[in-house]
Amino acid sequence: MEIFFLGTNGWYETSMGSTTCSLVKTVNENIVLDAGSGFYRVEKLLDYSKPVYIFLSHLHIDHIEGLQILRKFDIASGIKILLGPDMKKELESFLRPPFAPPLSSLKTKIEIFEPPYDLPFNVETLPLAHAVPATAFRFSLEGKIVVYALDTGVSENLVKIAKNADLLITGAGFFPGHKPDNNLLMPEEGARAALDSGAKKLALIHFKADEYLTFQDRNEALISAQKIFKNVIAPKDGNSIVL
Repeated sequence: MEIFFLGTNGWYETSMGSTTCSLVKTVNENIVLDAGSGFYRVEKLLDYSKPVYIFLSHLHIDHIEGLQILRKFDIASGIKILLGPDMKKELESFLRPPFAPPLSSLKTKIEIFEPPYDLPFNVETLPLAHAVPATAFRFSLEGKIVVYALDTGVSENLVKIAKNADLLITGAGFFPGHKPDNNLLMPEEGARAALDSGAKKLALIHFKADEYLTFQDRNEALISAQKIFKNVIAPKDGNSIVL
């Protein structure tokens, strides 16, 4: 499988990057992880012969603003949007006039689901520590475990859901050594979670836009994390990895 990092900023878009969005392409499906402003890059990467699933960690605007371009897609098999518990009604209120065209008017059929999911691959979920309800997803795909856990502070569930993952994707929201609250992670905390969980590889994204002003700032986050967990990357928009 290949994982594309299409938006790596947190909170708002800057010259450093778009807001959070990643794409996992497998033999059988396209899996989108959050739909921030980087979501527009998905259009040229999708395999339109395969199903499309969009997993939303939570409903802060920087994770769903890209959904405004759903009207661009024409996918015969439709798009399924997967949420954490008790989020469907709120998302439906966002994806309607006057905020967006009615879903019924789109070329692609859009369906929204809360757990438990009925999917052709295995997904496990756990709640995370954040200012609003947020959900972590653990995917079993092609013999690999991919865990997506944004946004979160330090929590037992983060370590639990990432246990022995081949890839943990989580956030470096706060700058190293800066911890005003437990709604986001510092990079060293993400590294500690990867280490404690036995994860094999860590990808840090969701760099808070008002704290990470240059790529040198992001590099400092990477260095801070590598002191704790060696196999860590800090991808930029457009980067990809093969797992």
